[in-house]
Amino acid sequence: MATTAITCELLTLNTRGEDNPDGADGSGAANGLDPSNAADGWVVSPPSGLQFDERLIFRLTVTTAATIVFKAGDRYPAQRADLGDMNVTMATNDSRMICVETSRFLQNDGTINITGTNTTDRVQAYMLPKAG
Repeated sequence: MATTAITCELLTLNTRGEDNPDGADGSGAANGLDPSNAADGWVVSPPSGLQFDERLIFRLTVTTAATIVFKAGDRYPAQRADLGDMNVTMATNDSRMICVETSRFLQNDGTINITGTNTTDRVQAYMLPKAG
């Protein structure tokens, strides 16, 4: 599988995040990259030194109608993997935010796998900060 690696951005309270515009060509930061092969999609890693939890948010953006698929996780740590993949159907020029249940999609290496329909589909991953 030739997945495109994305590192989730950890947001900071009261601080502006990184630039991840819809129209970027995917060659910039490690977040929001276009897949090199839509069927292979993305492998999303947590921010350095952290594990995914329920503070995870994805932004999905497409220029052509597409289906973004969050792949079911491995057994342990994905206790709810038996619910299967989750398909998100999107219209042309659509952008959506989605918060996923990590206990359904987490792979045993700590990542989340996502596939798309087109090489122009874009996935961005963000983790909310913990209040200090």
